[in-house]
Amino acid sequence: MSTRKFTMSRRTFLQGSGGGFALAAAGGLATSGSAQAAPPEATYQLENGFFRLSGAYGKLTEIACDPNGAGAYEPPAFANVFLGASDFFDANFNGGVTFESTPTAVSLTGIQLPSPANLKQDELNSPVPLSAGHTLGQTFTTTMHRFTRVGGQFPTWSNSSSTITLALYAGTPEAGLTPVAERLVDPVQDNGWAYLDVPAQPAGVYYLEIAHGSGTPGWWSRLDGTTVDVGGVAYGDRLAQPERVMTLDVTGFEVDGVASWNISLDGADLTFGYDVRWQSEPRVEPGLTLTTTWVRDGYSVDRADGIGFTRFFGDEGAYMPAHQLKRRSEWTTQIPGASTVTATGTGPYDLRLTGTRPVLDGAMTSDAMALALTSGSTDTEQAPARTITVELRPHTDELPAVFPVFVASDETRAAQVSTFYWERALSYRFEGHAMAWADWNGRILDWTGTTGSRAQADSLLSTPLDNDGYVWSWPDSQGWPFPDPNLFDARHFSTNAMYILGAWRYYSWTGDADFLATMLPRIRRAMAFYLDTLGGRTGIVTIASPDHDGRDGSLPSNYWDVTSFGYRDAFLNAYFYGALEALAQLEDHVGNRAASARLRTVHRLARRRYNHVFWNEEAGRYVQTIDVDGVAHDYGSTYVNLEAASFGLPTDEQAARIFDWLDHGHTELQDAVVLIDSGGLAPKIEPGHTMGQTFTADAGFTSVGARFPTYGNRGATFTMALFAGPPEHASSVKVAEQQFTDWSDGRVAHLEFPAQAPGVYYLEVSEVTGTLAWWSSPAVTPGAGAYSDGVLATDAASRFLVALADHVEGPADIYSAWVFAPRSTTRRNSYWFFLTHLTTPWGEEVQDGGAILYTSGFDVMARARYRGADDAWARLTAILDRWDEPDHICGGAPLFRGESTVDGTIGGSSVGTDIPFPESGLAPASFLYAFIGLEAEPDALVVTPNLPAALDDVGVRNLVWRGRALDVRVTRTLISITADGVALERPYTLGDSVRVSLDELS
Repeated sequence: MSTRKFTMSRRTFLQGSGGGFALAAAGGLATSGSAQAAPPEATYQLENGFFRLSGAYGKLTEIACDPNGAGAYEPPAFANVFLGASDFFDANFNGGVTFESTPTAVSLTGIQLPSPANLKQDELNSPVPLSAGHTLGQTFTTTMHRFTRVGGQFPTWSNSSSTITLALYAGTPEAGLTPVAERLVDPVQDNGWAYLDVPAQPAGVYYLEIAHGSGTPGWWSRLDGTTVDVGGVAYGDRLAQPERVMTLDVTGFEVDGVASWNISLDGADLTFGYDVRWQSEPRVEPGLTLTTTWVRDGYSVDRADGIGFTRFFGDEGAYMPAHQLKRRSEWTTQIPGASTVTATGTGPYDLRLTGTRPVLDGAMTSDAMALALTSGSTDTEQAPARTITVELRPHTDELPAVFPVFVASDETRAAQVSTFYWERALSYRFEGHAMAWADWNGRILDWTGTTGSRAQADSLLSTPLDNDGYVWSWPDSQGWPFPDPNLFDARHFSTNAMYILGAWRYYSWTGDADFLATMLPRIRRAMAFYLDTLGGRTGIVTIASPDHDGRDGSLPSNYWDVTSFGYRDAFLNAYFYGALEALAQLEDHVGNRAASARLRTVHRLARRRYNHVFWNEEAGRYVQTIDVDGVAHDYGSTYVNLEAASFGLPTDEQAARIFDWLDHGHTELQDAVVLIDSGGLAPKIEPGHTMGQTFTADAGFTSVGARFPTYGNRGATFTMALFAGPPEHASSVKVAEQQFTDWSDGRVAHLEFPAQAPGVYYLEVSEVTGTLAWWSSPAVTPGAGAYSDGVLATDAASRFLVALADHVEGPADIYSAWVFAPRSTTRRNSYWFFLTHLTTPWGEEVQDGGAILYTSGFDVMARARYRGADDAWARLTAILDRWDEPDHICGGAPLFRGESTVDGTIGGSSVGTDIPFPESGLAPASFLYAFIGLEAEPDALVVTPNLPAALDDVGVRNLVWRGRALDVRVTRTLISITADGVALERPYTLGDSVRVSLDELS
């Protein structure tokens, strides 16, 4: 049997469907004259050997570059450059632009900056037939500055060969008509909209008319008034019908402002200076749009395949790789700079854009990318002015010194780690993150000179605490965005630990005394919430909230936001353990020895209790939660185990078993014996009545579940019972029964029981109080039927139901399934979700057999800690090999190996690798912690080198500690640290930590 998946060439596969070097505007509004060549008198051109520019009607239509200044220009860098966000720059809209030019400068004046305008009436309830020899029409009044398109919605009563003539006139049938334009619509699409493009028309009264051509056309209309006043009436044979309004769509533009634009060449510098006067209220400056070549589909970022730029970066550390933009329609984050942002070309040159606080953003079509260059300011001005210089530079792979660079004796691997770090750590907005990321973002950014470090501090400083010390999930929200905080306790209880760790980490790297003075009282309160409110002095934090009881369907209590967790949460308690030591170090630092001693006493107790409470001896790993009933929930959570191991929680023996399970263990899968999906119906179950569903199982099963919406309400109660046999049979036997209380949307009620034999069964809901419904469908399911009050129902043919078999051993693919990270879980989780995932196949949800890249950072660090540098290096190089594939583990779906992504447009959400996962930077950042062995503490920089056999030395450049930029390099015997005017060398013995004080680097 052949195993070939496709026969196309590798280049064809990488190119996707949009190959070529076509130039087009992305995101701009198409205009009627945009494809017409401008006459010579409207065209301006500049050229000096470095740049060749041409344009007309207030924009540039070409910028070509030669970094050598010899006039041997590369293919154009940009095909359209204009002020604002929409391309209104042709004779229709900006035919009045005037210019004065020299060979190296041009001044444009009278540039109109329009914004789209629309008059649309799409309300309908009456189709009007059009007979041969007759006409239908509609007058309308437009106040927009100009319009260029008008149309209506036309039925044909399923006739596919109908035609009409669509004509526009100025005026009214009563006052007189002046023809503007007309066209034949052939064929008319049944119930579709048809349009007439016209030369730009001024405000006024117009008449749109259709005349019969063939078939059975008509015009949709509305009787008895509309909510949209079109300023006119309908007509039949040019006789007014005031009771009717036809459907109508008029598109055009308003003139928001008038601009002048000065463009000049000076050697390898191209300068844009523009000023705008807004016509009415002050507005933000419009910025520039620059359209470049692009191919959205496929995986190639090569010049030969139509890509102009391979990355964009700012001088404060923001970074956007082209890989991340592939298969997407817009940029995933902006790239700001203090004074420059740079576009790295795929050819022989780069472009550095210099101005005041420049910000670069973008949108993509299949074959073009529109870059939006603005100041990023939201300040409004009546007459904003701005200057941007485009500096043409020979191509280089170097970055400004704000970007950290990893080094190693294996230069290829070091370069991979560095680029991987820039792509995953610096390509997501730095500000506005939830506290769920506080520790992780600190690990990724606090040791850098990027603005990301300070942004973490701002997030910490701006996040409130409740009176009892609970730390809000977001700076502006106590709980998670879902579920509804008015109905549920949506708090995430891991935020306090992340908050403490984030504050400790930021201060340890920066030494910011003002920050510590503000934060230390707060993080003491945050720890007191754990110790006093949640019982942490016992060594285990226990969540007392009823909504977080840890049972099936309970609310999530941490970052894993659809997985139930709650009560005694192993993920939370691992971070509690880490936070105890972090706060103890800070208390030592400020001389509060008694407090640090108390914290370390709890810290020691917490490790013992963690290893007793959460350890699953049979499976050789930690469970996820112990619920309020004492039931352990263990779905093979790789992240819980790896993050606990990174903090040093397991004993050596436990760690050995954890890694044996990860490296050699099997998955555990669960099949649905019966799955009757819902079909959009949700009939309510009234009090005193019953509702049920029969089903036929052709194999044994051990549980049955159903979904019951509550229409946004909470508090319903009901009894659910399973019977062997349909309700019509007197011999029907009850298998299991359970009462459910405080029911709400998003949950699955299920019963578990000893294995049942194949046969016919009946699931019934009774004794309902409150609002409760059952997801149902009109579709018939063989061997099944919907019931109401014990008889076949009339409101549906089937109701949502699942019957599951027991778990069975699956493949040993914990790592091989996704390669860049282990599966998030290794055992199918069908019920322990707040939001049901019963219908999502195994592996198509990141929290149920899928994977999130950040866990690989903890994987590498944990392996380095327990299994040695060689094992950790083997894991990291496997990740790097996957990263080295064409997609760089990022971009829209599908990724290179076919993976679906959380933000993708194809089915499933198997993996999270870039957006919206800023924590992905932990994977490459693990190089700093696992091998260089760097960590900052409040009183010292701590270095614990851990070199694998494959590397003779490792290090990092442009690391920032206490405001000083450092280069750190370690060999097998020596640690070298250099800063401005300082060089420090310290010998070490493998396994030992070297502490470096600030005085030693002064």
